[in-house]
Parts: sequence; structure tokens; C-alpha cells
Amino acid sequence: MLLGASRKPLIPAENVILAIIILNIQCWKRVYETLYVSVFSDQKMNLSTYFIGFIHYAGIFLCIIGESKGFDKDSHASLLLHKLTIIELICMLICLWSSYVQLKSNFILAGLRKNQHGDVVTKEHKIPFGGLFEYTSNPLQFTEIIIYIMLSVILWQASTFHYITIWVIINQLGCAILSHEWYHKTFKNYPKERKILIPYIW
Repeated sequence: MLLGASRKPLIPAENVILAIIILNIQCWKRVYETLYVSVFSDQKMNLSTYFIGFIHYAGIFLCIIGESKGFDKDSHASLLLHKLTIIELICMLICLWSSYVQLKSNFILAGLRKNQHGDVVTKEHKIPFGGLFEYTSNPLQFTEIIIYIMLSVILWQASTFHYITIWVIINQLGCAILSHEWYHKTFKNYPKERKILIPYIW
């Protein structure tokens, strides 16, 4: 038995598979961005932040698998993909769109530090333009929140995953506010029409 005898299988196998596929795509996209897209500054990351990231992703998968059917002796899981609803499939498409927007946004950020040949020429911070950056200072945080809300809809029967979604929303909101304030303090010509997080709204 996984994660103790008191564990209750709540999430159907098809929802678990869908969520894990989405999360795997997101994780491998992050690896690709880290290795081949992003141009990092010379600043160092706090070691605790690094470990929190690992714990976060390990915790996500444990939360999903720990409440899925078929992982304890008293439950039987049958994978019936036709049971996925239209809403859950739409949520999957929104997750994939959000992940693509994140990739596109990271290409825009990396482009600020590269020349037309793709060579890194600076590590200075500049104002990004294009994509969702035209409407919000924080397209990465905005789309991250969307991904987790959509995963919460797909895993609506779960009891623990929604706490992760709340944690992500709070964390990304804080990052977005700090980032928006930093842009305005650093760049006097920063576009005033850009919102903190949600295009046209806030």
C-alpha cells in the first residue's frame, strides 16, 4: 500500500494519467528552457529555493498518485479514457496553450540578451515586448496559475491537490507583485498600461 492504510482512492485512473501527462510535458519543457533557452544572470539562487522546487514537484506527483485508484489493496483501477469529460479535455488544451505561452515568453526574455545570431551579448535586464508581455508584466506567473487551476478541475475529486493549487496561486501572486514593482522602479519608461498579472484587469 502506498502512503498508509488510511489513504482513500478518490481520483479515477484516466484523470490521474491525464494530469501526469500534462505535468510531465510541463517538467520536460522546463528542462528544455533551462538547458537551451534561458540566459541566466550571474546572480546565485538560494539553496533553500532550489530544494523547495524539488519538494514541490515530488509532492505534486505523490499527491496525485497517493489518491488515485489502484494503488492500494482494496481498490481496482480500470483505465477508461472515454470517461474523460469535454471540460477535462478543454482543461488539458488550456494547460498545453499556457505551457506554450510560457515557452514563447522565455524565448522573448532570452532574446533580450542575445544578438540576431543567437549569441549572448549581455546579461543586463531590459523591458520585454511581444506576446503577453504587451498586456502583463508577468505572463509566466499568469500562465502558471492557469495551469494549476486547470489541473485542479481535472483532479476535482482529489482532497490534497487543491492545497498545492492554492500554494501556487499565493506564491505566484507574490512574485508577480514584486516583479511589477521592480520593473516600474528600474525603468522610468515602463509601459503604464501593463497590468500586474491578468491582462486588461489587474
